[in-house]
Amino acid sequence: MRIKHLQTKILAGTIGLVVLLGLAVVIFVKIVVYEKLAANLEKRGVFIARTVAGDSVNPLLTEKFFELGMMVKDLKASEEDIEYIFIENAHGDVVAHTFEHGFPMDLKKINDAVNGRGYRIERLETEKGTILDFGVPLMRGGAGFVHVGMAEYPIKQDVGAIIGLLLGIVFVVLIAGSGLAVVLAAAITKPVKELARPVTAVGGGDLEYTIHNHRSDEIGQLGDAFNVMIKKRKEAEQGLRASEKKLWDITANLAEGLYVMDGQGTIRFMNPEAERLLGWTMEELNEKGAHDLIHFRREDGTKLPLEECEIHNVINKGTSFVSTEEVFVRKDGTTFPISVVSSPVFENGRAVASVTAFRDITERKALEQEREQLIIDHMEALSQIKTLSGMLPICASCKRIRDDKGYWNQIESYIQQHSEAEFSHGLCPECAKMIYPKYYTDKT
Repeated sequence: MRIKHLQTKILAGTIGLVVLLGLAVVIFVKIVVYEKLAANLEKRGVFIARTVAGDSVNPLLTEKFFELGMMVKDLKASEEDIEYIFIENAHGDVVAHTFEHGFPMDLKKINDAVNGRGYRIERLETEKGTILDFGVPLMRGGAGFVHVGMAEYPIKQDVGAIIGLLLGIVFVVLIAGSGLAVVLAAAITKPVKELARPVTAVGGGDLEYTIHNHRSDEIGQLGDAFNVMIKKRKEAEQGLRASEKKLWDITANLAEGLYVMDGQGTIRFMNPEAERLLGWTMEELNEKGAHDLIHFRREDGTKLPLEECEIHNVINKGTSFVSTEEVFVRKDGTTFPISVVSSPVFENGRAVASVTAFRDITERKALEQEREQLIIDHMEALSQIKTLSGMLPICASCKRIRDDKGYWNQIESYIQQHSEAEFSHGLCPECAKMIYPKYYTDKT
């Protein structure tokens, strides 16, 4: 779960830090202090056992067992952590001990072997807890052994008491730290909340909001920096509006639609001609997405996905796109063909926006179609015309023409076959005089 409020974060951080330090101290006490106390217990046990061994040699050799028994009982009474003391002679017989109800025979099983340091320590688990048995030889074991049992469980009790005391201190520090954290968090978050209000207001477009700052700490410096930022933003907004007005004035009388789009697909500027041609305002296009409103169809009427839109991909590709085969859709749902040029705008070597200029070429397309139809009609007309060309072999006497197959045809038959001409027969004046001299005279 994420913590949203700064005051809660400060309080949670303080509590976590105190708890972490408390756990670290408890672990330190439980490990380091316990080991230190256990090491001291071992040193004391060895020292007491050797002292008893040194004081027991003469009474043991002279068989003054009563004196020996009184000595070990007095020593046990003077040391609270001594559980028992008993002395064995060379034959393994217990000649003195501190047990009030008789010597427990289980202790006879303790191994009397010693190491190179001249003593042996063995851990015994009892109902009371762990007891360390320190065995020291008398005269290198020739006269017997001294055994001193030191209780280890008081150390654990002492360590537990220390840990309990530390936990109590940690709890008190935790309560005090939590209270201090609440006060500190309130002192920090109050001016931060005061800064949040103007930030929200400026985010909503109110650039007249200023912070009346009377602090000299970091919060005050942040407030001063905020006021400077607002001032610079107001200047930037004024400059931007002046630039947009200038651009509007320049493009207002263009015969082409023009719009500027950023890398997120948001239109940042659109001239009046673009609004007239499309029927959409810039706000309407940005609300639903320009591509999905004006350029979602191809020229043949099929759907054009956004990822295949060359105008939209100009920024991604960083190259210009020029076409006369695109169509835009008006607000009323009608389409019109366009001539479009879309070019990227670079900033620090990276394409960050695009400028798109387009023109309605409906009349131009109609003229092109009309011209193409005229050409088609002309070609069809020409295909119907038969022409004579090349050299024709003709008889010099009868004027017959030889065709491609070698046959001689009357000239009028040949011409009819190779053209659309038809013949009507008559006589010219010279031939009429020659054929019908009686009917044609010079007067006629």
